[in-house]
Amino acid sequence: MNSFDVIVIGGGSTGTAVARDCALRGFKTLLLERDDIASATVGTCAGMISSGLKYMDEPEIVEMCSEEIVHLNRIARHIISKNPILTPMLEMSDLSSGGNFVEEYSKRAKSRDVPPVLFLTPEDSLKIEPTLNPEIIASMYFEEFFIDAFRLCMLQAIDAKRHGAEIRTYCEVIDIKTRDGAVEEVVFYNRVSGSVEQATTKIVINASGPWADQVAAMADVKLEIRLNKGAHVILDRRVVNVGVITKAVDGRFIYLFPHENTVLLGTTALDTWEDPDTLVASHDEIEYLLKSMEWVIPSIRDARIIRTMEGVRPLVATWKIPEGDVTRGYEIVDHESDGCSGIISFTGGKLVTCRHMAEAVTDLVCEKLGVDTKCSTHEKPLPGNEDDVDIVELAKEYDISQHALERMRARRGTEIVKVLELTDDHPEWRTTICTCEPIIEAEIRYAIREEFPQNLNDLRRRLRLGTGPCQGTFCTYKAASILADEMNLSGEDFQVDILDYLAERWKGKRPAFRREQLVQEEVTQGIYACVGNLDQAEVDYDSKPWEESK
Repeated sequence: MNSFDVIVIGGGSTGTAVARDCALRGFKTLLLERDDIASATVGTCAGMISSGLKYMDEPEIVEMCSEEIVHLNRIARHIISKNPILTPMLEMSDLSSGGNFVEEYSKRAKSRDVPPVLFLTPEDSLKIEPTLNPEIIASMYFEEFFIDAFRLCMLQAIDAKRHGAEIRTYCEVIDIKTRDGAVEEVVFYNRVSGSVEQATTKIVINASGPWADQVAAMADVKLEIRLNKGAHVILDRRVVNVGVITKAVDGRFIYLFPHENTVLLGTTALDTWEDPDTLVASHDEIEYLLKSMEWVIPSIRDARIIRTMEGVRPLVATWKIPEGDVTRGYEIVDHESDGCSGIISFTGGKLVTCRHMAEAVTDLVCEKLGVDTKCSTHEKPLPGNEDDVDIVELAKEYDISQHALERMRARRGTEIVKVLELTDDHPEWRTTICTCEPIIEAEIRYAIREEFPQNLNDLRRRLRLGTGPCQGTFCTYKAASILADEMNLSGEDFQVDILDYLAERWKGKRPAFRREQLVQEEVTQGIYACVGNLDQAEVDYDSKPWEESK
């Protein structure tokens, strides 16, 4: 049986950050994730590493967010972009509500390398964003940073692995055993091999987000969280050139952000008691977002909805107040006070604070294990952030479009060179597989060899495979063939993987079916059912085979 100093449960932004920090400080670390890295809550966010100024009533949160942006720009600048944002105003009352925001934002702007807030005339606003409602009376202009959340989690996991941590995806924790009031062993089901495994540990870090209460219960301790769901609508084109933030029908603020080759419209914020595993965006949430945004972007409904997604925030359990008043900070819960030492849980938190959360909990681990080692995660670059990349020269050298290389650089930074070197011996691997993104064959093969994916859905998270306007219609077969070749899959496994991938795409497409998207889905169904005959494939799904072995 393997033994570890620390076992981290959960492979989201916080869990991977904790695994990295623990590994860098010399702890023997195991990360367990029941699905794939960044496959749950963090994968449904907009990627904004917010300066925290919507939480001005909590100045310590604003300060923390601002500092973390500086750290992230130091260690992960290759996966970060700075986006301009407009807040259009349609009524005079909107003008009076921005004063405090302007002051607080501008106070911290220089440290984050962004300009202070500007007030723009309607004419200047429309020059920047012509799709705005011409009846606006003014707008506020400011800039925020966005990060590729999938890549952040993956790079934190890879860096943790390079420093000795074990990263085990598709390993679902099914029991936490204790002895004499202390954690002793974690039992988990390996969904790839079908076996039940155990590992002993001194400390368990519960970073499982919306499932944190369920994980804590395995150690017979109670954890309370306030679940809050949020929906996003993804449109098939960059409807706007800049981000747009506006008031929704209920006075909350929503946003429309350019995101890669698409735009994200979000988000709702509703308390929920539903199963986080089965949530999808509702018709009401979709219409709430569209109706609210079309006041300032009247043409919003001209774009095609290609997908929706619903995430669940594990807020700190504060009750009898509106969800918007609940802190967006975090709490570290040491369950020793509940009678069980060695298990520590998170509640709350945000993407932008994941590194800070990891530092705080790893400091606590050091204290408990008697180790005096300082945090370095705010200084050491993540893989790919070692230097700049000359896309123009690489395009000439490898005869690949600058657009394809720039998209690859935004994922990989300096490690783009390792991908391109694969084409020296295999020039045919320069072929574009996913034209929406675009992604070349060499990068798919590199990701399979270096980033431990198990299936096409994992490749989607690593590469944005199939996330464009066609939603995998034309790249799925090609990518599946490459995966089958690299992983030596059988014909049946090849079919199952395609079906799983299309089912995951369907989950996000179905809630918003309308107009042109219905036509697109008919094409997809025609290709995979009528031509590929995948509707005839017989698949035997055994959802929880570990139950028999308990």
